[in-house]
Amino acid sequence: MEPFAPPSGPLNWIETLARLPIATVVVAMAVFTVIRLATYPFQNKVARFINNLLDAVIYAGILVYLIIRPFLVQPFYIPSESMVPTLKVGDVVMVGKFSYLIGEPKRFDIVVFRAPDWALNPWQVPGKTDFVKRLIGLPGDVIEIKAGEGLYINGQLIKEPYINAIPQYSMKIINGVVYSYDALGNIEKGDTNVMRAPVFDPAERSMVMRTPSQPIPEGKYLMLGDNRNQSSDSHHWGLLDADRVVGKALFVFWPPNRIGSANRTELPEVPSATAP
Repeated sequence: MEPFAPPSGPLNWIETLARLPIATVVVAMAVFTVIRLATYPFQNKVARFINNLLDAVIYAGILVYLIIRPFLVQPFYIPSESMVPTLKVGDVVMVGKFSYLIGEPKRFDIVVFRAPDWALNPWQVPGKTDFVKRLIGLPGDVIEIKAGEGLYINGQLIKEPYINAIPQYSMKIINGVVYSYDALGNIEKGDTNVMRAPVFDPAERSMVMRTPSQPIPEGKYLMLGDNRNQSSDSHHWGLLDADRVVGKALFVFWPPNRIGSANRTELPEVPSATAP
């Protein structure tokens, strides 16, 4: 598990408000509406002020929680160093949910997604915890990582200007399972409900070392952190189901000295999986 830094100060309030459950919002709006109706018959200055204030809160709540957050945008706090140097701990990014309502995720997008339950820290809530990583592999892509060299996509070594360091592990995808291994002979695999499981079976170990990496299955993505050697990502917990995608990280809006696009470097060109 990677180190985790929860938000503090004003960021804690932003994170709490951004993640309020819809049921909580609906109950709060109902309570405010009852209070609004109860104060409506009174026409003194205090009552009018309360009425106007409650109107603003109710309308804002409906707009933000029932329209903007589900379908348009939502802030996301960066709690770990898995995306360094692109995103840093304490950054708050705006995530565009509309981006994938009108189009498909693209390679090298920075994506926020619902984390697989088996990838969580003990204090994180299954089904309610989001991760942010870079989408590296699309369905049909043949992906391989070679320790000390870097990322290969469809047979081509890719220069990645956004990563923190060259990976010190090797990785293949075989039968939809992500295998990673090092120079000492340690082999681990990540798959559904499997995270960093050591591979001891001689036949499986031999298969991993002699079998070329295979295409990513339909409906799956390979997600990796830019801080490759310090990221809990697909090389630990396997390929991501496409239906877990929440949205695309668009820009950093906090802190002020970090304001700017989420993707801050020129992205590499990649040959298609069908290219000769």
